[in-house]
Amino acid sequence: MITFSKPKPKTGESWIEIPGGYKATRKWAPQIGDIFPNFSLPSPDGTITFHNWAEGRWTVLSSHTAPFSPVCTSELMSLALLQAEFEKAGFSVMSLTVGGVNTVSRWITDIEKRFDLSVDFPVLCDREGTLVKDMGLIHPKNIPGMTIRKSFVIDPGLRVRLMFDFPAKIGRSFEELLRCGQALRISDHTSMAVPADWTTGDPLMPGPDISDEELDKRYGTIWTKLGDYLRIVPMPEAAPVTPLMVPRPSIAAE
Repeated sequence: MITFSKPKPKTGESWIEIPGGYKATRKWAPQIGDIFPNFSLPSPDGTITFHNWAEGRWTVLSSHTAPFSPVCTSELMSLALLQAEFEKAGFSVMSLTVGGVNTVSRWITDIEKRFDLSVDFPVLCDREGTLVKDMGLIHPKNIPGMTIRKSFVIDPGLRVRLMFDFPAKIGRSFEELLRCGQALRISDHTSMAVPADWTTGDPLMPGPDISDEELDKRYGTIWTKLGDYLRIVPMPEAAPVTPLMVPRPSIAAE
């Protein structure tokens, strides 16, 4: 039986029923616009302090449920295959899993040998699950005790700009994560919105805060007005994203 936090109000009032079990059990529930908290965790290549590693660059951070699990293996492979594309678009890639350094190191070695590829990005090892619990990545109504699959896109100012939540049994599309990251950077660069199913090179859409007069100044006659609320502008010819031209941050062993 579901119990609710308060009695139903009288007919005609605005109300919402919230089941009593729907209460926060995490220490930090991230929202878009939040500063991502700092933390320090080991990886097979050394200990990483997150703010030192991520500040000043765009970062994609993805959590995985456990080493040597089938879907997580497919995801780590996908990230390894797409890493060059992420870096070309200006993103550093980082993964997080519950597991010890030795176990994660053996997992990475097995993937590299078995599939002839290189996992050339940090895989953080949250051995006791402290960070994933604090971040609310364990959803008891999904699979008790197992993390969901969550991805963050974090900007150079360390703010959360985008989040994906996937259940434990469903692998993500990292091509979609890359597309969304590119869309964020394009929107920041142009102040335009990005329409559904947009891919690089497609037109953009101004919001209601941008007037027709402003569009005339910026685009001349090469923008289109389909209606009072529906306008499209061309994608800028110059690439608004800067690839990672500097080496990825070094990982200092502690």
